[in-house]
Amino acid sequence: MAGSATAKGTHGRARSGLLPIEFQALALRCPVCNTEFTAELPNVGEPEGRDTDLRPRYPTVDPMPTLIHACPSCRYTAYRDGFESRGERDEEDENRPSPRAGDRPPHDPCVPDDDDIEDLRRWIRRGSLVAGVSENREPFGAERYVLGARVYEFLSDDEAYGAADYYLRGAWCARGVGNRELERRCQMEAVERFEHALEHSLVPDADKPRTLYLLGELSRRLGDFAKAVDLFSQLDTTPEFEDEETALFAHLARRQLSLAAAKSDINASIDEDPAGLIHSDDE
Repeated sequence: MAGSATAKGTHGRARSGLLPIEFQALALRCPVCNTEFTAELPNVGEPEGRDTDLRPRYPTVDPMPTLIHACPSCRYTAYRDGFESRGERDEEDENRPSPRAGDRPPHDPCVPDDDDIEDLRRWIRRGSLVAGVSENREPFGAERYVLGARVYEFLSDDEAYGAADYYLRGAWCARGVGNRELERRCQMEAVERFEHALEHSLVPDADKPRTLYLLGELSRRLGDFAKAVDLFSQLDTTPEFEDEETALFAHLARRQLSLAAAKSDINASIDEDPAGLIHSDDE
């Protein structure tokens, strides 16, 4: 089970003129070392848009860095459902934003089985989890997603498709704080795993347009423009749009194709209007 909400409060204002941000306190217990700790999640409402790699944009605080938790003792890292509860679970879904075309919930393993715990403990004690990532301090943001990806792959037999999702979110977080080096590292890890998942038929048919698009967009942002053009072209020539999501990614691919052909790696955003138009920016 996951941690429970134990308190709510308003801990600050995001910008002048905006309502105070309400935080939800979670009481969590690490299944690996039994350390108990608390975490806080900001309730920031609906995102106001997306970058073209599907990173949500919020008008106030970006909640993405706080949605994954690292044990302050052993550094075991997972989403909420990967920790044990110290209380009753609340109705946590009521404040979640409505899903939009292209959005996916994170790949989230539950609390590790008893059979996995000892292997996980030995692996963590060897230093394999934190190697090269915040080895002497508590991780935050993108670093947590890197650690979460490592835990996920350890517990899921190197399941590449789910791990790619962690690295994608890590890239989002790194961009949010302007850490381009870490953003690129996460993008490269995501590309490697998305490609592996496609090559080994690990991607559900319904997710293939999204995966091809993300591979193209991540490749463009990494400067591999030839690969991006090829992937975007595959989507742009899809003969029939069977659903809204496939149509969305074909629509996005046509526009990102022009950026890739011009050898541009700039950030771009999706204007969430009915036409789904895109504008570019240099943030």
